Amino acid sequence: MAAAGGGARARRLRLATAIALVVALLASAGAAWAVHSAVHSQERQLLRERANELNLVLTTAVVPISSGLATQGALLTATHGSRTAYEDSAADAVALQKKTSTQPVSFGWLRPQAGGNGWVVLAAAGSNLQRGAVITDDRTATFRRALHSAAMVSTPVTTVDRRLGFALGPPAAPPGTILYRESPLGPLRAPAAASSAPFAELDFVIYASPRPQQATALAATRTDLPLRGDVVKTPFKVGADNWLIVTRAKRPLVGGFAHDAWWVVLLILLLASLLIAAVIEAAARRRDYALALYASEHEVAETLQRSLLPSLPRLDGLEVAARYIAGGQGQEVGGDWYDAFPIDGGRVGIAVGDVIGHDLAAAGAMAQIRAVLRAYAVDGEAPAAVINRLDHLVDALGLTQLVTVIYGVLDPPGADGSRRFTYANAGHLPPLLRGPDGTVHPLSGGESVVIGAPIDIEHAQVEQTLPAGATLVMFTDGLVEVPGRPLDDTIQELADAVAATAGGEPLDEVCARILATTHHRVLRDDIALLTIRLAPAERAAVEPPAPTGTREPV
Repeated sequence: MAAAGGGARARRLRLATAIALVVALLASAGAAWAVHSAVHSQERQLLRERANELNLVLTTAVVPISSGLATQGALLTATHGSRTAYEDSAADAVALQKKTSTQPVSFGWLRPQAGGNGWVVLAAAGSNLQRGAVITDDRTATFRRALHSAAMVSTPVTTVDRRLGFALGPPAAPPGTILYRESPLGPLRAPAAASSAPFAELDFVIYASPRPQQATALAATRTDLPLRGDVVKTPFKVGADNWLIVTRAKRPLVGGFAHDAWWVVLLILLLASLLIAAVIEAAARRRDYALALYASEHEVAETLQRSLLPSLPRLDGLEVAARYIAGGQGQEVGGDWYDAFPIDGGRVGIAVGDVIGHDLAAAGAMAQIRAVLRAYAVDGEAPAAVINRLDHLVDALGLTQLVTVIYGVLDPPGADGSRRFTYANAGHLPPLLRGPDGTVHPLSGGESVVIGAPIDIEHAQVEQTLPAGATLVMFTDGLVEVPGRPLDDTIQELADAVAATAGGEPLDEVCARILATTHHRVLRDDIALLTIRLAPAERAAVEPPAPTGTREPV
């Protein structure tokens, strides 16, 4: 599918190449047909290009304003509304502005005044705003707009002291507040870029409104406004507001020689057309190659991933389901794994582990460790002994840096359908057990340090009795680790999702419910999930449905 999509995009680029070439040739033919018409058309085109370049420069200057306010909002969210942290960050921004520009700037965090029309400055930096001040002038209308606009909004240009401000509300700002940036404009004058190429040959006016109104002029190369003659009006989007740039050439942009040497103009345009077509075509070919390479790597990674993860066997008296989801971007393989297999005496070995890293190296180490664990466990050794031998092997051969793993053995069912579960936990998150009555609790005990740690210890094990009909949920940390959130909270969310499942609900659906807890976030690590349900007492001797073990790369 990726290759097909890449081919479609490449075809669109090549169509664009043909269109660009045809348009340029038609323009050249028009120039050759009528010198006057060609000169006028080229003059207009060059003027539009200059206007677009100016638009791009201004857009580049405005984007950091919005992103800077959004960064301040993220800081307030991360520090739970710390005014000190906000003011320190804003003060750094003010200091940086002083180094790069003579135009001072002020920042403020504001909220509406209770029972009034004013806005209280909760925190501030810069000379024009102070903490605790109340703003009641016409800027308050902009602040109210910001509360209901996801994009940045600008204040009207004041006629007395000519100030301009930008406000950004939720969701970037904390609920019920806005972030504000203000700068004095000073007298109407040309911006610094007006004296440099390609803008030195232009007269232009920047209006903070969609129409050319004298009161909203922010900057201009002339004072006798509005500009008259052959002008270009270019809309300019600033957050939620529409501004306008009016541009006029000071002198013919095509040059005086072009008026007399139409064939030179024609030759230049032909060469430029071929150059543009060549650049676009080269870009299309490079993109085709990159997409094809990515599709090939993606296919290799998927094939490798399927070969590394096991197909779960049919286990008498047990229903088993598993999922694997790769986190992040790239090869989409990693070091997380699950496993379930029969061992001597009618028992069942189950394991979930995590090799540090989520790349091909981690996947290779994972495959070796999973195979070694099976080899040690297949004869029925106690879980602690298996983990001790695995720890010694990893340390002796240097297979990887660190490995967390929980390995346990389920004994055959008793007369009431319950099973003894003996397990050892080497630095892994404890599994969750859902009882037949719907209660969920972690299986603690048997904890020890991770495999590969520079500590020489004997790993411990513990026994638990699992009642008939109980469901065991084993997982790796990618399922519950969320940056900025306590681990206890995310584990409780997982426990709530497990508790919400019905006792007889198919384990495939249980896995889907569990993985649904991750849909609102970007995965930063792989997820291995293994669920095992003991048959109810009345069906303990009945053979359960075949288990499923699937991998769902993100």
